[in-house]
Amino acid sequence: MSSGAKAAFFLPSNPFSSGSIGTTGAEFLQIPTGARVPAMGGVAAASVEGADALFWNPAGLARLQPEDPSEIDMGYDSLLQTTYEGSASYALPLSNGGVLGAGLLYFSQAPQTAYDNTGNSVGNFTPYDMAMNISYAQHWKSLLIGGGLNIIRSQIDNAQAATAALNLGVQALHITDVGNRPVDLGASITNLGPPIQVGNVASPLPTEIRGGFIWHLSDILNAGMDVVADSNQAPYLSVGLESVFKSDDISGALRLGYNQSYARGINGLSGIAGGGGLDIGKFRIDYAWVPFGLLGVTNRLDITLRF
Repeated sequence: MSSGAKAAFFLPSNPFSSGSIGTTGAEFLQIPTGARVPAMGGVAAASVEGADALFWNPAGLARLQPEDPSEIDMGYDSLLQTTYEGSASYALPLSNGGVLGAGLLYFSQAPQTAYDNTGNSVGNFTPYDMAMNISYAQHWKSLLIGGGLNIIRSQIDNAQAATAALNLGVQALHITDVGNRPVDLGASITNLGPPIQVGNVASPLPTEIRGGFIWHLSDILNAGMDVVADSNQAPYLSVGLESVFKSDDISGALRLGYNQSYARGINGLSGIAGGGGLDIGKFRIDYAWVPFGLLGVTNRLDITLRF
């Protein structure tokens, strides 16, 4: 709420702890985009790449080379109950080694019933949240640096709100070897900006800081881990594996992960995630399966086109 926001840093009271749960707004910004990252338990800091990197770590855009084709990435997530989320991202490699990106994130749910102050129904409304992003990343030797701006908008019935936030990130490629196999490092801070005010209530954004690595164990197996600090919960770990199989015309991937945050306060099967992908020429499709115990299962489908 407005009384809990620290104006200098745009953080809630007791940030990065369990005491800040439920104190931030625009939490749709933390719904995973793409399907590769969710299937790996949320491992993203060092491994995310191309158009999929916009809302995770914009530095990953610069993994695209100047000779690479442009990418457009489209995703849909069937969330719990009657909520859903969609995303679209575009990445354009430039001749100077930089990559320009743009994206849209949309979150909504089934129509809700509106009531007046006497408890009588006065019709329906459909709440929604949206973020538009523009980003740029540059490849310099083994270092990738990126930044982006989110324009955020929310609407609940007749109440509307808007704000802006920065996403900043870095990736270091082959920073060292472990067991004669290369390791990449990455770090990012996302959703850094002033509070969003809906009606008379101002809430800080869900700022997220993450750092991690991806270890290329072999030509077909990657292992990664992220340490994540969200301003609206206690820090947590994400770990994931990705096995990639390639041939001349087609490649595929199987993924498995665990996210400590997914399992908090949920009974039943939760925390784990899985999925896979298929890459054929200019077309790639990825899928992620993430269970949330008794609450149900989310399914993420993502399609990438290169041109």
